[in-house]
Amino acid sequence: MAKIWLFIKRHWGITTLALIFCLWALAFIKRSSYIASDGKWYFTLFDDALISMRYAWNLAHGQGLVWNAGEYIEGYTNLLMTLLMAAFSFLIDEKRYAVLAVQLTGIFFNLGAAFFSLQIFKTFKAKFSTGSILFAAILLYYPLNYWSLLGMETGLLAALLGAGVWASMLYVETPRNAYLFWMTLCFGLAYLTRNDSILFAALSFLYLTQTLQKNLRSFFAAGLTLSLFPLGQSLFRLYYYGQILPNTYTLKLTGLALTERLANGWGFVQPFLRESSWVLAVAALGLLIWPARQKFYLFGFFLISFVYQIYVGGDPWTYWRILAPTMPFMLILFLQTGVESLNKFPKTLHVTGLLLLAALGLNQMDARFFKQITLQDLPFDAEAGHSHIETAIAINEVTTPQATLGVFWAGALPYYADRTALDFLGKSDAYIARLTPDTSGAIAWDGMDSVPGHNKYDLTYSIQTLLPTYVDDLKWGQQDLSAWGEAHYVRVKYKKTWLYLLKDSPFVYWDQLDFEP
Repeated sequence: MAKIWLFIKRHWGITTLALIFCLWALAFIKRSSYIASDGKWYFTLFDDALISMRYAWNLAHGQGLVWNAGEYIEGYTNLLMTLLMAAFSFLIDEKRYAVLAVQLTGIFFNLGAAFFSLQIFKTFKAKFSTGSILFAAILLYYPLNYWSLLGMETGLLAALLGAGVWASMLYVETPRNAYLFWMTLCFGLAYLTRNDSILFAALSFLYLTQTLQKNLRSFFAAGLTLSLFPLGQSLFRLYYYGQILPNTYTLKLTGLALTERLANGWGFVQPFLRESSWVLAVAALGLLIWPARQKFYLFGFFLISFVYQIYVGGDPWTYWRILAPTMPFMLILFLQTGVESLNKFPKTLHVTGLLLLAALGLNQMDARFFKQITLQDLPFDAEAGHSHIETAIAINEVTTPQATLGVFWAGALPYYADRTALDFLGKSDAYIARLTPDTSGAIAWDGMDSVPGHNKYDLTYSIQTLLPTYVDDLKWGQQDLSAWGEAHYVRVKYKKTWLYLLKDSPFVYWDQLDFEP
């Protein structure tokens, strides 16, 4: 306790900022939750995170790392995060509280990302202390908070990248094998968090080539150790799922011409460039005026994520999920440029000038999310999540366990409803994942003509052939089965929740339902 108290006294500014962030994050989590129609308090994650939670719950309860029992399809992209979810699901035997545990963990991931960024910033040896400003800036970057507190792997990845980069910088300064071990471990775990992180690991090993003359053997030993992570997961995937590549790779990156995918990706990142232009421009200016190897190293992480985001064809949501984990590095470069610029001015202006610089950058990046940051609005997707939870409550009440669910939203409803589910958009359906994407423009938003992960579908197969007991809807993109659906499905009401159910299904308690007039 004495050591903890001493740390707080020495770092009271950082400690205070961390405490304020924790209080805000708890308020954010409460804002995203709600009391459902059954009188219980439900917590929710971003819908895709609840897909991983369903895999995790099934693993923790003896059914395997699967979305549906007996169906071995890898429909998640974040193995390490899913395993962490499984640990919570094993320890907490109620789904809504397992979700809460995942949300609370996101607080520590973001604090970790800010802490490791602060350690990296210290390696620049600034002439005046600005660590608290950087620490606050990272904790105020809303996209990183949004994804982390709603269960995605973004915060975990940001923390692991920060730790790995810090360890690599320490190793270059003082070539101790302990630093190299921690760097390798962090990037190995980052790979398991999201496989595309192997690109970041490659950059770090490239940065370490400056140490080859002194530690050639250690360098190659670390590279061999790192290779065990992708090799191990690939062997597991082949043994467990019978595939070399995950189903999500097939879904998102096959069937669409590279030129179309790049056009989609470029359209997607343009709003990001506009709302981050001040931070990016100042960081780049400092890179040109005061070049340093460390700076190019940090900038490389952002550049990889930016190019990769374009390469994969964008993302369905303009909350910068792929880019957010590397934005702490850009904030480091941004504020370091401020430090180097302000060194030419009187010391009395240093902190004020840097605060103003940070405020301008964060105001531009966070302006679009102001009402969510101040908790005036629900977090994006939370209202839809609440609606899907209400549907899950109704499904559990009015259908037997043999009922099946046909969903476009594959997260909250399948997680909270204990039924076999059919994923109309293919994350957990190998047939859908192998279809040709719809490039007609019928699936288009946020600068993209064809949205990855949402542009493959076959309602004739998913609905007419498989005949799920419940369907989210009867149309998507160019396909509309409404006319056919009138003869086969009926819209009914349970309390205040409307449902599309298969007519005369033996798996429905029809006497509990009100029929649409």
